[in-house]
Amino acid sequence: MTDSNHCKYFVKRKNRFCHMTVREGNQFCGEHLPDDAGSSDIRNRRVKCPLDPTHTCYESKLKKHLKVCNTKRKLDAQPAFVVKGVNLDDEAITAPSYVPLSQLDEAVVDTVIKKIQSAFEKLPEFSHAILRHDILKDKLNDKTCGNNVRKHLLQDASLLGHLEQAGLVRDNTCFIDFGAGRGQLMYWLGQINNSLNSCILLVDRSSHRHKKDNKLRREKHNFTIKRICADIADLQLNKITEIQSFKHKVGIAKHLCGAATDLAIRCLARSISSEPKVDIRGLVLAFCCHHKCDYSSYVGRDYLQQCGFTTDEFPVLCSISSWTTCGFHLKNDAEMQSDSTVRQHDKNVIDQFSKLDEREIIGRKAKILLNWGRLVFLQSVGFQAELFHYISTDVTLENMCIVATRKHIPS
Repeated sequence: MTDSNHCKYFVKRKNRFCHMTVREGNQFCGEHLPDDAGSSDIRNRRVKCPLDPTHTCYESKLKKHLKVCNTKRKLDAQPAFVVKGVNLDDEAITAPSYVPLSQLDEAVVDTVIKKIQSAFEKLPEFSHAILRHDILKDKLNDKTCGNNVRKHLLQDASLLGHLEQAGLVRDNTCFIDFGAGRGQLMYWLGQINNSLNSCILLVDRSSHRHKKDNKLRREKHNFTIKRICADIADLQLNKITEIQSFKHKVGIAKHLCGAATDLAIRCLARSISSEPKVDIRGLVLAFCCHHKCDYSSYVGRDYLQQCGFTTDEFPVLCSISSWTTCGFHLKNDAEMQSDSTVRQHDKNVIDQFSKLDEREIIGRKAKILLNWGRLVFLQSVGFQAELFHYISTDVTLENMCIVATRKHIPS
C-alpha cells in the first residue's frame, strides 16, 4: 500500500508503487496521470515531450520544459564525431518488413531453404582455429571461475590469440572496441599492451556499471584509454581527435548483435575513404544474433543478390538463421531419458530429432552465408579476410569470426 502523499500507480516492472509525491488532492504524479485526467484544464493537462515521447510534462509549462529537458541537453552537447546516420547507406533502401516464419506460406520458406543449400555448396570448408593466449593462462587455470565466466574467458583468449597471430598487436596502434559493454576483452588486451605506445577506444551506446576500463585506469598503464557513448550508426572515426596521433587503427567486436556488426564494418570502411583518411590495419569480428540483421545496413547485399536471394527473402533468411540455437535445450533434455522409460509422447518428440538436427544445420548455413557476405564486402574495400570457427560449439553456438588485415590505404 502507499500513503496519501505518494502516487498510487503500481509499477509492475518494479513490483511496487511509484515513489513520486503528488499534488494535494491528486492520486497520481504527473507521469502517471490517466490520459483524461485534467483534460478540461490546460494547467493540469499532460502532453508528451516533443524531444522524447517517453516522458511527459504539463502543457502549460511545455515551453519552459523544452529549454531544460535533459534530451535537449544531450542533443546540444553532441561531440563533433557524432554525425547522425553517417554510417547508414547513402542509397534510399526500403527494408523489407519482418514476418514470423509461422505466418509465411510454406512454399516461401522452402524456396529460401533451397537457395541456402545451393549457395552454401559453393563455399569452401571452414577451419577450426581455437587459440589460447598466455595472458589468460593463470585466469583459466583458476578453479574458482564459474562456468559463465570461463566461457567468456575462453572466447577472449582465442580472439586475442588471433589478433596477435595476425600481426595486429603492435606499437603506435589504436584498438577500437565496438559494442564494448563492460570492456572485458579490452581489459585483457590492455594487459598485453602495457609496454606499447597505444590507445584503447571503447564504443558503446549505453552506459555500464563496473567497467573494466576503470580498472585499467587504476592500474596506471602506459597506454591511452578513452570511452565514448555513441551509436555506431552515428560514429565518425575521422573526427575523434584523441586517436589521430596513433598511426594504425584496429577494429574489434565480440558478439556484436546483428545490424551493429554491419554498422561497425561500414564505420571502418568509411573512415578509410573519408578525409582525413584513417589507416585501418585490420579487424577481428566475432558474430552474434544474425536474426537481428537489417537489410538497409547489411553490407553483403550484393553477394546475396548474386546467390539469387530477393530483397523480400532477406528477413526470411535471417529468421532461419535462428534455427541454429532454438530448441537446443529440448534435445538435451530428451537425451537424458533412457529408452526403457520413454513414454509414447516422448517417442513422438524423439521422432522429431532428425528434423531438429536438420533445422539446426540449415540455420547454421544461413548464418555462414550472412557472414560470408560480410567477408566479400571487406575484400571489396581492400582487406584480406578469413572466416573460421574460433571456439567450439560447447562454449558458444555463435562461434565464427572474421580476421581481416589491410596493408595500406589506396591513394
